[in-house]
Amino acid sequence: MNDLKRQGSPSPDLVVVATDANCKGLNERAQEVRNQDDPTPIILAITDPHIERWLLLDGAAFKAVFGKGCDAPDQKCDRGRYKECLIEAIQATGTVPRLGGIEYAEDIVRHMNLDRVAGADRSLRRFVTNLRNAFQGLQD
Repeated sequence: MNDLKRQGSPSPDLVVVATDANCKGLNERAQEVRNQDDPTPIILAITDPHIERWLLLDGAAFKAVFGKGCDAPDQKCDRGRYKECLIEAIQATGTVPRLGGIEYAEDIVRHMNLDRVAGADRSLRRFVTNLRNAFQGLQD
């Protein structure tokens, strides 16, 4: 955000800041990221606790990418747990994740049913709702 301040105008209409909650919780992590004098509207994409969990929540999207679905993980705060779950789920399909599986994120998200998955995860629901509201506000 400091770069945007130095840049001056014109500012972008919207900035999306993505980060993991890293077991701090949505609100505490949001307070760490957000600054009151940000020069442009910000939407926070804070995964709670880690982004790899979001990628495992839609078994149908996972199946569309890998040919085999996966089980949605529970929600626990354990550093590295979801990275390992993602790697194991991808390996179970016969694919070798060269970068820990995150290299397939765009493909999985492209097939994801955001409404269904947002209903299963509070942090994704918060992001999707805030993003839709921001887009609606830009259209008005």
